Amino acid sequence: MVSQTFGTLAQGAIAKYLNQATSYEAAVLKDTDPENLHQMRVGLRQLRTALQVFEVGIVLPKAGREPRVAKVGRRLGHLRDLDVIGDTLRHQYLPHLPKGEQADLLAAMDHLTQARHHTFKEVKKLLASEPYQAMKQGLGDWVKHPTYQPLGYAPAVDVVPDVVLPLISALWLHPGWWVGVQGADQGPWVASPFSSATVDDLIAKESYALHSLRKQIKRVRYQLRVVAPLYGDALEADLERLSIMQDILGTFQDSVVLEEFIAQATPKARHPMPSLRKLLAHNRHQAWQQWQTFQTHYLDRQVRQHLRLTLLQPGQPPEPATDPALLAAG
Repeated sequence: MVSQTFGTLAQGAIAKYLNQATSYEAAVLKDTDPENLHQMRVGLRQLRTALQVFEVGIVLPKAGREPRVAKVGRRLGHLRDLDVIGDTLRHQYLPHLPKGEQADLLAAMDHLTQARHHTFKEVKKLLASEPYQAMKQGLGDWVKHPTYQPLGYAPAVDVVPDVVLPLISALWLHPGWWVGVQGADQGPWVASPFSSATVDDLIAKESYALHSLRKQIKRVRYQLRVVAPLYGDALEADLERLSIMQDILGTFQDSVVLEEFIAQATPKARHPMPSLRKLLAHNRHQAWQQWQTFQTHYLDRQVRQHLRLTLLQPGQPPEPATDPALLAAG
């Protein structure tokens, strides 16, 4: 594995994720299980990530380039977002509400069903379109007969560190890490505990920064997963943490989205849904406590430096300097 070229690593990753995405296409069109849509969207995300990571070493047909894949992924993402909202409301919140609020929430979910029906029709049209079929054909042909730029012939272990380190730098420099953080005179920056009201104010005020950080974490997680075979198990703990952090930050965004959706769908609701808002707030506060654990961990200078050094040494990772107990916080 360590001796392969950057180009052959690219070929294997693109083939894998293209197959994963397209293998769910027929099931998505049947629309019998939302998990099929989720898996196809994940495959497209991973495919898009692979195209981004390896673009410096490969030559792709125009129809199969990253913007084309991104367009398909965004359209499926709209449908998936509606599925997630519906599933969350139906199973996580509806059973715990009083009857009056249940009636209002069910009315909102009827609105959601109509929106999903319209969006699914758009997805069906997209998957039957010439650009989508050309994207599949172009990438499929490339996998069978790949063409590389000069960098594609270089050993993967020589190229990958320079590809992934800028991604980590962008992650470490993201302002979302500093939301709710105070400096300590004795040294490292630490996240301070807050009251529930303060947490709500922070999430409302800094929702864009936190959502942006979530997207950056997801981007880095996908890109590290693409090159992880070069590092053995050295990236697994960080990949697990990144996944948990993505979910935690997603709780903040989901809360904002759900409240906005309900306000738009039920402008004349008989009840202000106090029980639902209380449940949303409770989940936000729990997620914030979990987030502080990971936030503090990754604001540690030694932790950041350890990941940098790991990425510099494909096949020769340094000894882990991490706390396994952090995984339990998710």
